[in-house]
Amino acid sequence: MNHRIFKIDNEPCIVHYPFRPNGFAVLILGDVNHYVDEKSSFWLQQEARRSIITELTDKGYIVYYSNLYGANWASDKAVSLIYRLYHYIKRREIINEKVHILAEGMGGLFIEKLLPSFGSRIRSVVFLSPCISLYEHFSQEKDQKFFYKKLKKEISSAYSIEDENCEDMVKDGTHTGENLKKTETPLYTIQSINSSRYKNQFSLIKDIYKDRNENNLPGEIYIILPEKRYKASLKIVSYFSLNEQL
Repeated sequence: MNHRIFKIDNEPCIVHYPFRPNGFAVLILGDVNHYVDEKSSFWLQQEARRSIITELTDKGYIVYYSNLYGANWASDKAVSLIYRLYHYIKRREIINEKVHILAEGMGGLFIEKLLPSFGSRIRSVVFLSPCISLYEHFSQEKDQKFFYKKLKKEISSAYSIEDENCEDMVKDGTHTGENLKKTETPLYTIQSINSSRYKNQFSLIKDIYKDRNENNLPGEIYIILPEKRYKASLKIVSYFSLNEQL
């Protein structure tokens, strides 16, 4: 697989090149453990994610993503790096300026933040079992002492705040999802039926799509069974392709 690793703000980033480019690019926003280092990435090392990269590049997409400071929880610093990465790739590659986004897990938190100022540059978004509310995830982890402590430490580090201020900061984002409800950007969610990390998110996701459907905004939810996971890459490519006629 032809790829190049580089750094922005000392953070490893990676771009995968197709053999026959189709003129479009896909930005991946990964989950909390989806690393990029100086030699490889989670998306190269993990078989199911690698198959998604392969399917995308086989269809001609340039695919790129960054380590984004690790467990960033969609911090402003990480959002800023996404802007820089987008412009870096746009300057160097011959691609349409409107980018597709593939957001998995924690990566889903970015979309709400990107839409107000970056939405016109997003062609479509595909979510993979996403986290769309940090508040709901924080509340879920409260029942598990070890994971709650770890999450607080990650959020405090990502947002450069003290541990004791972590909960108040998270509560400020209680009403997340409003931008997802009203954006005209096409949204598609592939939800694994056995996903447990962000199990409290799905009711919020259904509410968002209910509002979108009532307002005739593009998007749908696809529930995927464990034995049908191989279909995810086909669904992703199909949805991206569908939104290139605009």
